[in-house]
Amino acid sequence: MELTHELRENAGLQWVLERLSPLSPFGKQAARTPRWYGPGEEAALEEELDNVALAMELWAAGGTAPQAAESCGCEAPRVNPADLKDAAAALRGVTRCLPLFHDIRGSFDREPGTPFDLVELFEIKHFLVTMEQVTDAYAKMPALAGIAFPPLTEAMALMDPEGRRLPTFSIVNSYHNDLAPLRVEKAKLEKAIRMTPDDKRGPLLEKRRVLAVQEDQLELEVRSMLTGRLMAWKAEFLANMEALGHLDLIVAKGKLALRYHCVRPSLSADKSINLREVVHPQVAADLAERGEQFTSLDLELRPGCTVITGANMGGKTVSLRSTVLSLLLCQCGFFVFAARAELPLFHRAALILADSGPGSGGLSSFGGEVHALDALLRESRGTFFFLALDEFARGTNPQEGAALARTLVQYLNGLHCVALMTTHYDGVSDAARAHYQVAGLVREISGDEGDDPRTRIARRMDYHLLPAPPGAPCPRDALRVCRLLKLDDALAAVDDFVSGKLGL
Repeated sequence: MELTHELRENAGLQWVLERLSPLSPFGKQAARTPRWYGPGEEAALEEELDNVALAMELWAAGGTAPQAAESCGCEAPRVNPADLKDAAAALRGVTRCLPLFHDIRGSFDREPGTPFDLVELFEIKHFLVTMEQVTDAYAKMPALAGIAFPPLTEAMALMDPEGRRLPTFSIVNSYHNDLAPLRVEKAKLEKAIRMTPDDKRGPLLEKRRVLAVQEDQLELEVRSMLTGRLMAWKAEFLANMEALGHLDLIVAKGKLALRYHCVRPSLSADKSINLREVVHPQVAADLAERGEQFTSLDLELRPGCTVITGANMGGKTVSLRSTVLSLLLCQCGFFVFAARAELPLFHRAALILADSGPGSGGLSSFGGEVHALDALLRESRGTFFFLALDEFARGTNPQEGAALARTLVQYLNGLHCVALMTTHYDGVSDAARAHYQVAGLVREISGDEGDDPRTRIARRMDYHLLPAPPGAPCPRDALRVCRLLKLDDALAAVDDFVSGKLGL
């Protein structure tokens, strides 16, 4: 599945990816294009999660082994307590090397017959020396599943014939039989030039020029030879770079999970989603900056369509985003921002927000969401998919919108999918597999009339999702929200009239 920029941004995945801390260019590339583990790849996903748990355990090795296991969501440590500190030190040894790498993948993507220049050869040798340090440190820590470094012993011997393991590179005499005598002759000539008056140096300078041309030609032959032999190991070089990127990404996933106290997701056997105390980290961070706290969510979704109703500004969209983010993180091999997360693997996942803007070809917001929905349903035929819809059909008249929303819920119930829809329309939830309702404006507070309206609403709002019976009417909190937002005095009469009509 393609993780589009729009999906990443809307779900909050991009925010998470930007807080990863890969250290190498290969890890940064891997973080930009995380792998999607779809149905049939459960074993590979569990292997990736095992790796993340091990990385967390090693990072958390400053405490006791049981504490490390608890912090990484493991039932027991994977590393013998006696070996834990040595293994953690080995991991630190690996991570110290990761920032030293240069991205040399472009050097191996070249036209045949084009030799490496001296800068490229220096970078390749630097890569080999650093790679050897990584593999030495990696050998002292528990192996991560699926991470292997093909040997480049022959390449190292070629680039470092003197065995000094220095990251510098030069074309040494041993590369060509004619280099040593030519360089000796050139050195003698340069000494003679220094001892000769300026007006008599002409013949000597010309002879040095000829020798320099010959030396350049010999060095070109050496560079061509080195290029041919190094290119024969192109697959091994690229495999090592891919393994480095994967290792770097695993370490970054582990750091992130420790930092935010994430939990290892488990795969559900019945294709349901079960989230407990799930948090959307981006929203939580924004709230924390304002001195407010995120209300964690509990949600259970089974195949078919579940509906969420609730007050305006009650966090329904955040519930959608939190669910989709949890799903995306799980299927990309991340730990999840929750206390517990059980999820199945989907072929595709989509989030259609009501405020995503105009649709394709200049369509209205309603036309845009219909276009996006049609494309998803066409592309998802024969697959198991997840769909989250925010206020579907709110951009059209209420009678038609409610009918469309209800019909869509009934249609999704018959497909091989799990779907979640928020709505303000009555008569939709009774067609759903399950119904949740935001607790809403349940707190009565006085004395804060001069405070920021948004803060006043947040104080009174209970954002918890509560199971509700099918067909339970949608809350009527719009007018209360208007009052808390300090509706303009010119509209007060309208407010009073509507309140009277509705008995509010």
